[in-house]
Amino acid sequence: MMDNFPHWVDHIIAFVFCIALPLYAARQRTKGPNLIHFSSHQKKQIYISGSFSLFVMGAIVVSVWLVFSRSLAELGLTQPGNFRSWWWLAIIFVFVYLFDTVITLSSKKSIDETVDNWKKRTPFLPTKKSELPEYFLLCFSAGIFEEIVYRGYLINYCWYLFEGYKYQQMIAVVLPSLAFSVAHFYQGAKAVLKIFFLAVFFGYLFIYSGSLLIVMILHFLVDAVGGLLTIKYMKEVHQHDDENNFLQ
Repeated sequence: MMDNFPHWVDHIIAFVFCIALPLYAARQRTKGPNLIHFSSHQKKQIYISGSFSLFVMGAIVVSVWLVFSRSLAELGLTQPGNFRSWWWLAIIFVFVYLFDTVITLSSKKSIDETVDNWKKRTPFLPTKKSELPEYFLLCFSAGIFEEIVYRGYLINYCWYLFEGYKYQQMIAVVLPSLAFSVAHFYQGAKAVLKIFFLAVFFGYLFIYSGSLLIVMILHFLVDAVGGLLTIKYMKEVHQHDDENNFLQ
C-alpha cells in the first residue's frame, strides 16, 4: 500500500491523460476527401516532436511519483517476476498479432484496403528507409513513456481508486485501455478496437509480471513492425503518385 495515493495531484493527472488528451486526440482525425501528403522532412519533424511530447508525459508522471517518495517498482520500473504467471499471455499476444497481420495482408483486396486506410488515417507513417531512425525514436518513446502513463500510472491509479470493488482488477485494466484506444481514434474504429484489446493484454501482463519491461518491448515492436510494413506496401503507391504529379 502507498500512503497518500491517490493525491489530488493524481486526480488532475488522471483526468488529463485518461479523459482530456484521449478526447482531444480523437477529434484530430483526418477529415474530408483530400488526402494529406507529408514530405520526409515533415515526417521526421513529426517523429521528433512526438517523441519529445511523449517524453514530457512520462517525465510528469515519474516526477510526481518521486515527489511523493513512491517506489519506482510500484510504477513498473523494475525487472519482471512471477514468470510462470504471465509468460503465456506474452505468447498469446504475439500469436494473435501475427495472425491478425497475416490475415490483414493475405490478399490484394485486403492489402489495398489497408493501404487506403493508412493513406487516409495515418499519412505520416514512414514510406522510406531514410525515415526509420526518427521513426524508431518515436516507437521507442511510445513504448517507454506511454506504458509508464497508461499502464504503470493509470492502472495503479484505478487500482487504488476502486479498491474494495468486486471487479477491481478488471476496472483497473479496462479503463486505462479504453483511454489509450480512444486516443488513437484518428486511426479509425477498427484500429481502436484492436488497440483496446492490445492494451488489455498489456495491462494484465503488467499486473502479473509486476514490471513494464515486457510490455515496453512488445509495444516498441508492434509500432516498429507497423512502420516497416508501411514502407513495404506504401512505397510503390507514393512513387506512383509522385510520377502522376510529375506528368501533370
